[in-house]
Amino acid sequence: PPTPQKADGGGGGEEAEAIRAKISKKERDLATERRSVFRGWLKNVFLGQAVLSMALSFVMATNPQVLFGSFDWFNNVSNMDTSIKVLGFWWWWLFIVPSLRSRRPTGMEKKALDIAFLGTPLISLLSPVVTKDTGLIWVANFMVVAGAYGFAFAVGEEEDDGEDGGGGKSDPAW
Repeated sequence: PPTPQKADGGGGGEEAEAIRAKISKKERDLATERRSVFRGWLKNVFLGQAVLSMALSFVMATNPQVLFGSFDWFNNVSNMDTSIKVLGFWWWWLFIVPSLRSRRPTGMEKKALDIAFLGTPLISLLSPVVTKDTGLIWVANFMVVAGAYGFAFAVGEEEDDGEDGGGGKSDPAW
């Protein structure tokens, strides 16, 4: 990829350095602007979606009759309640954790949600071997997410994930 040093023959001088400084400032300003546009109401929408999904999935996993009992298809289709209960505990991986990740968290919260995104499908796949209680599996998924947050905040940001080479992730290599 072309770099400013290659483009100006490597010498550059004061004028090239001034241009590089302007480019860097504009890139930082643009990154700040992008974050500020996303920070407000949209993050709250994703958070609200996660909270509502949590409540809905708990009811689905424990007592879907409350939500769907008045529908003929729920009462007439064999094992429909079991299907909805299973969807209730899978909701963690399908909707809740992705909603929280959509807020573009950074630092410890990002680490927690990365762990939760890997942990919840493991719980949802392995727990039915131990128990058929979908409410208990839902609670286990909740505990994985809460535990991921606890672990990430206890460990802190000591570890560098090495993705960005020490600088900002979106900063160009030059």
